[in-house]
Amino acid sequence: MEIIAKRFMLLGVGIVFTLLGKAQDKGKMLDPSGYVNKYDVNFNGIGPQVYVLPAPRTREELLTDSYKEKIRFEDSIERALDLQRVVEEFKPTSNVSNIQYLISPLPKDGSQWEKLIADELKRENYVGGYGLLHVYADMMLKAGDISNALTLLQRALQHAQKTPNSMDVATIQYNLANLFLFERNIQQAGFFQEAFYQSALTQKSIVEQANSLTKIALIQAYDKDYRSAENNIIRKAIPLLNKAKAYDRKVIAWQTLARIYQLQNKHTEAQWFLIQARDLANSKNFHSELAEIEYMLAFSKFAQKNYRIASKEFQQAEKLAEEEDNKLLQLAIVDKLGQIYMDEKDLNKAEDALNSYHDLRSVLFSKHE
Repeated sequence: MEIIAKRFMLLGVGIVFTLLGKAQDKGKMLDPSGYVNKYDVNFNGIGPQVYVLPAPRTREELLTDSYKEKIRFEDSIERALDLQRVVEEFKPTSNVSNIQYLISPLPKDGSQWEKLIADELKRENYVGGYGLLHVYADMMLKAGDISNALTLLQRALQHAQKTPNSMDVATIQYNLANLFLFERNIQQAGFFQEAFYQSALTQKSIVEQANSLTKIALIQAYDKDYRSAENNIIRKAIPLLNKAKAYDRKVIAWQTLARIYQLQNKHTEAQWFLIQARDLANSKNFHSELAEIEYMLAFSKFAQKNYRIASKEFQQAEKLAEEEDNKLLQLAIVDKLGQIYMDEKDLNKAEDALNSYHDLRSVLFSKHE
């Protein structure tokens, strides 16, 4: 009897430990995260034994989602950088100073602008008419109204061609070419840039010939005629700029060539020419292009996944962009820096970069969002 009693007691203990073990197993299955620590394992009513909520999302997961969400905005930043360059390169006509008295006070809206223009054209003052149209186009361009700016420039060209001012005609054609290239209208961009080049040949302006050849090269690159684009800069534009000792333009030509290589994902070649541009700019004290050159160098390193060097170059570019107060370039830089920090799992820097990104973006794009 004593042996039987011991067997029953051992059997009972085994059942208890088995039930406890099952309860623990069930607990692990129901809530692996361990956040639920009290529930009735014997519940047998309607519904599940326990409602298990997902564990709170980690800081890394939240940052990862935020960075994924902003990827779709990268094209908007690149387009804004392109527009900024077009605005900077917009050439004024020779009569811009004379136009100032016509627009004082400045017209408040489009109807007032059109009345001023109509008054000058009615008097057959075509010089004043195309001058007003050109200034108005410049204002629309700076406001980001590309369609209106193109229409105004085409009207300005129409009236400028009624005058003997061939250089102003060429200037308007140059600006049209740049805007059409921005819109990726390759045919129209090529047409107007070729017209400007022919004018530069007629005027025997070596610097403007080289400038136009550089622009033609970029148009060819967007048309995927990369070999012609490279040759136009290396074999035609650069020798002209060397002859004219136009080192500031040579810096821009090297930059453009580097951009053409970047379009082909040839980042090693791009970096070589960017280094030439940077060295020349530093030696001649041409500081206006340094921030963008440094950004382009960092971008190529970033594309090659050389994040350690890219990070240093982006930080240098950021410093230069801050000195120039170029907030748009700062936004592009902090966007890429944040991606590097996320790749390196440096969450503190990634979060700081994300905050800076949103601050800059809200300042620059608040009207468009």
